[in-house]
Amino acid sequence: MDGKPEASPPSVELATPEIRSYDEAIDFLLGRINYERAAVIPYRSPQFHLARMRRLDQLLGNLVDQLKIVHIAGTKGKGSTATTLSAILEADGYQVGLFSSPHLERLEERFAINRIACSADEVTQLIHDIAPVVLQIDAERDGDGPTYFEITTAMALMHFVRKGVDAAILEVGLGGRLDSTNICRPLVSVITTISRDHMALLGDTLAEIAAEKAGVIKTETPIISGVDQPDPTAVIEQIAAQHAAQLIEVGRDFVVQSHGERTFDLTWRQGEKSETLTGLMCRMAGKHQMRNAALAVMVAKSLQSYGFTVSEAAIRRGVSDAELPGRIERLADSPVIYVDAAHNDASITALLDVLNELPVNRRRLVLALSSDKEHREILKLLLPHFDEIWFTRYATNPRAVEPAELEALAVKLPTGRRTVIRHIVEDPQQAFAAAIAASDENDLLCVAGSFFIAGEFRRFFRELSPPAAS
Repeated sequence: MDGKPEASPPSVELATPEIRSYDEAIDFLLGRINYERAAVIPYRSPQFHLARMRRLDQLLGNLVDQLKIVHIAGTKGKGSTATTLSAILEADGYQVGLFSSPHLERLEERFAINRIACSADEVTQLIHDIAPVVLQIDAERDGDGPTYFEITTAMALMHFVRKGVDAAILEVGLGGRLDSTNICRPLVSVITTISRDHMALLGDTLAEIAAEKAGVIKTETPIISGVDQPDPTAVIEQIAAQHAAQLIEVGRDFVVQSHGERTFDLTWRQGEKSETLTGLMCRMAGKHQMRNAALAVMVAKSLQSYGFTVSEAAIRRGVSDAELPGRIERLADSPVIYVDAAHNDASITALLDVLNELPVNRRRLVLALSSDKEHREILKLLLPHFDEIWFTRYATNPRAVEPAELEALAVKLPTGRRTVIRHIVEDPQQAFAAAIAASDENDLLCVAGSFFIAGEFRRFFRELSPPAAS
């Protein structure tokens, strides 16, 4: 399918679902096909197309045409780049909608304005208003109706239109070319990084993955790229040229120079001359976050062509204010506790770059991975850096690989000079409690492997450590 909706059939009269409460709204949404919870995602099958999403947007009043959109794709760094861009624009007084996925703890996180999640009541109302249209498309397409992610995309668009945002940032859920967010016509498109993830779906090589991500490139629309590997860069350059899209590339058009773990300089070409911002302070840990922040700055600069005012003060404040839960997030100091949603080789490497700089005694890890990840590659990276590992699973999503399977694979892999103590614990809360109990004040504990385990641990730790009374 080319994703274009056919001529609109006559309207189908259907009863409105009984959605009077938040729980009823969530039940309706969870009743839809949800590929975030599927062990097998039929990305290259006829089930993946844009026709449903285009029809949904059409019946809701062509929402994408009412928004000034920035569209962000990439293997990793999407959330950090989007959050930093939002913070920069907010600092200059703009109201900014941000649609992201997946959420860590609650669905409301996906629909943020000025980085504040929408309310449960707003989610209830959005689903209530969209549900009849969903059922209409079900009838029109003989049951091939909108999916969970398509509905949440529509919820974001509707929320942002109703709130009258000045800009809407849409983060791609999977790939780019066939993602439901790709019905938009953005002011600026972004590809943050290309690395090995979802290879069974998107392609066997970085170049093939890049081709899927580059599906967000639109004709005569600026595309800002943080990709620096030769093969995927060549693919992005070719597709940008085919669409007559101005390509702004890291390393060629802008350069990031880091100073320590959180400070960097950014230099970019402005016509025939170059400009530099020095001493930008990045709140989020890791050198990879400096590149994400630089991408956000370059997007903000590009938006000036569309009437946005972006001051140096706003850039500095936005970069220093932006933070994102679950991304190399430090929760405690004694012992040092980090939680991270890292789930592929590139994000694991970025996590280790931060953790290996810490002056701690013993290093412990709680790990849960999804069944579609490259378990062997991830374990090869992690094992040499931890003294003790709890293999577990997450309770909130059926995609988790069996802990015993991870442990059996780990036995066969090198651990460097370390002797790694391994545990298999099916219940994640038991794994969390055991790992915390085993950690002394000068040790490190990290919980990683997916958004799902990160969200579960954040809830567990918050309940374990209630805020002190004022």
